[in-house]
Amino acid sequence: MNRRLLGLLIIALAGLTACGRYASAPPAAAGYRLFLEQGYNGTDQVTVLDSGTGTVERQLPLGTPAPDWSRYYVVTQMTGSERLSALDPASGRTLGQISIAAGFQLPSLGFTGPSAGLSPNGQWLVLTRQSGSVSRFLVGSSSLSQAFTTVQLQGDFSFDAISNDGQSMYLIQKMGDPNHYQVRLYDLGTQSLAVQPVADKREPREPMNGIRGDSVADPTGKYVFTVYARDNGPFIHALPLGQPVAWCLDLPAKSASDIEEQFHWSLVSNRDGSLVYAVNGSSGFIAEIAPDNLPSLRRTVPVAMNASSGLIGGLVTNADAKGALIGGSALSPDGRTLFALGDTGIVVIDVGTLKVRSRILTGDVIESIRLSADGHWLYAAGGASGIWQINPATGAVAGQVKGGSATWALLWAAAK
Repeated sequence: MNRRLLGLLIIALAGLTACGRYASAPPAAAGYRLFLEQGYNGTDQVTVLDSGTGTVERQLPLGTPAPDWSRYYVVTQMTGSERLSALDPASGRTLGQISIAAGFQLPSLGFTGPSAGLSPNGQWLVLTRQSGSVSRFLVGSSSLSQAFTTVQLQGDFSFDAISNDGQSMYLIQKMGDPNHYQVRLYDLGTQSLAVQPVADKREPREPMNGIRGDSVADPTGKYVFTVYARDNGPFIHALPLGQPVAWCLDLPAKSASDIEEQFHWSLVSNRDGSLVYAVNGSSGFIAEIAPDNLPSLRRTVPVAMNASSGLIGGLVTNADAKGALIGGSALSPDGRTLFALGDTGIVVIDVGTLKVRSRILTGDVIESIRLSADGHWLYAAGGASGIWQINPATGAVAGQVKGGSATWALLWAAAK
């Protein structure tokens, strides 16, 4: 099912069940700025909201945020060309801009949030253009202080990742049917495409197939981890940036052919990149990945994620209505507590034992969660009930953000 197409139905049903439950909830604490993805069916935009008043400070088109949201990149169509701009998302001020050839866009990594294209350290930016059997890319400094390099390749290629030094660009090459692909490495220093595809050296000839889901780069910029859904079960593509190899890590599933269940995998990394967690609120599985322990998963544990059947008014389940998640999980700054979406509500998991410690907003439809950049607040977007501000240390609901209804993704939250 398409999560965006069903979003309005979810919100309507959530409104029926939540009406009046939190009528006396106080307003959320002030001093924070929230970046929300709102809209459906091509009307998506990023809304910047004041946490205390609910005032909309500005609205932005979908673009590419820097990892710390200090910059926000957008492409504007001009007559005969395009304009690439770097904005300060907090103020809307233009920090820099450059003219580029017509037709180039910021690459979109499926339906997993804002468009992408930056290296993990935010220093390199890639734009794409597909025309018939020719794929073109623009690669340059995210400071927009220099002209971008043009890369042109024969075939159907799309952007996957770029290394922190700006020398290694990874591309997805489609091979016939839409879900069959191979990963290719382009060396920007020698301006050449590696002859051999990037593959798991344990199974170098195994064809790759799947639909891209959630993705996360570890903070050190050494790896990019991406979940793929496929007919014979989900897996994580672990890509070591700057190297011509990758690892494919199979994930557990209740039903290997249940694509909808597979889209519930969400990825989150701890602050030093030593551990990555893959969480599935529908199947109830958690996988712990240590880059130093690849190509094996460190732990795989079934967790009692859902305290009830997840029914919304007896009509539809939150799990059935979701596709690929944005903000499906979050990790406390100390790396000891994992927050994840269940069928309803938020599940609080002890990282040491991977057991459920508590539950928050049980019975509510929660679409997305996000810890503030300082770790002080956990925000939860919940359909018609809007956005909740939660104390992550205690699990107590501190207040409700005004004007946050119809939000389906919390992208960033930071103190002003």
